[in-house]
Amino acid sequence: MLSHEDNILLTRTGPATPMGDMFRHYWIPCIRSEELTADGTPVRVKLLSEDLLAFRDSEGKVGLVDEHCPHRRTSLYYGINAGCGLTCVYHGWKFDVHGNCVDLPSEPAESNFKKGIHLTSYPTYEANGIVWTYMGPAEKQPPVPDFYWMHLPEENMIAERVWQECNYLQAMENDVDYVHAAFLHKAHQKQQIKGGALSSDLGINPDHPLVKNPPVEQAVESTNYGKRCIGVGKADEVNNAFMEIHYIFPFYTYPPRFDGEDGMWHAFIPRDDYSAWSWDVQFSHHAPIDKQAQHERRGLILDSELRKKRNFSNSYEQDRKLMVVDNFSGIRGIANQDHAVTETMGPIVDRSKERLGTSDLPIIQMRRLLLTSVKAFQNGVEPMKLDNESLVKLYSQGAYAAKDKGWKEALPLKKIFAYKQAQQNHEPQKI
Repeated sequence: MLSHEDNILLTRTGPATPMGDMFRHYWIPCIRSEELTADGTPVRVKLLSEDLLAFRDSEGKVGLVDEHCPHRRTSLYYGINAGCGLTCVYHGWKFDVHGNCVDLPSEPAESNFKKGIHLTSYPTYEANGIVWTYMGPAEKQPPVPDFYWMHLPEENMIAERVWQECNYLQAMENDVDYVHAAFLHKAHQKQQIKGGALSSDLGINPDHPLVKNPPVEQAVESTNYGKRCIGVGKADEVNNAFMEIHYIFPFYTYPPRFDGEDGMWHAFIPRDDYSAWSWDVQFSHHAPIDKQAQHERRGLILDSELRKKRNFSNSYEQDRKLMVVDNFSGIRGIANQDHAVTETMGPIVDRSKERLGTSDLPIIQMRRLLLTSVKAFQNGVEPMKLDNESLVKLYSQGAYAAKDKGWKEALPLKKIFAYKQAQQNHEPQKI
């Protein structure tokens, strides 16, 4: 469990909070490219408790700006997006994608007032159908992270973002929790799973190592990107299944996968302290992905604001008859199942009341890394820098090996991912 003070430190991410300031030193996935059209309607995007607008100008460039006009603070959402800028409907002030004031018709033509007007704006980067942003100090701006899936053809991946009704941390903790899959995601009967998909919308087949038996044998090791979490489960009478989850500092993960299964990458970005943007990028290594099958198995049916239609108000459409024959939870959709258990903890779970066990090792270690990092950051230590030479080669790869082999032999860490001593300011210990 955590102290009340540490829980606040980890979960508060707005402006002028330690964790929020540290998160602003990293690139953040902001919006899907297809949500923006040139000279189209702006899109409201809340990030780290800031109300922002994303828009695509006449030349196709993407701006991410403060929603509120610096004149009288009315919303620019209602503005006119045309002529390479966003014009406020209140007094006609116009701004480009960089926040520069390019027209000020309410002032005399000879006035220099326009030169001193600037709308808060954040740099953007667009790749693989996703717009990223950086919200930190300009002099600290790092390279855009170069993840493995960014080098795959467009037809090999699908990206979704959804508004999750809880703090980012409890959503992310669920992703490094091996044992929950053996219960929450278990289908009672073997199903015909479409090629590459891990599951159907009911859940994971009961003979899959993730659900066959809870992988209570676990280990965590430090890496140059964060933590590699190992789970060991039973494959058959002579072999074990060795699985890995990658936690990439500060808010990215790769859940466990085996050869032949499509990969998945997640990002958990705070909207505010009580909700998060959960990003799912599913990808096929060598062939076009079955986008419909992957979308259906996730079970996320969204409204125009990207909020779930299966939600707390309708008990995530749980069917208790389904629990008897078809799956453990009675809820359809792998992601919908995850959202149900994390959102019903409350917007911010009180971790001082938890009773953690040995199977919670990955969660404990992830929290320690976040805590030591943010406390070091408060004392002037630069946060961990991500190594693109490593990220471009990183994804989750499980392995099968004889039961007499240990995880270090069966699933050795590649040298390129090795922990660097320069990271010791952020680590409570090397495991």
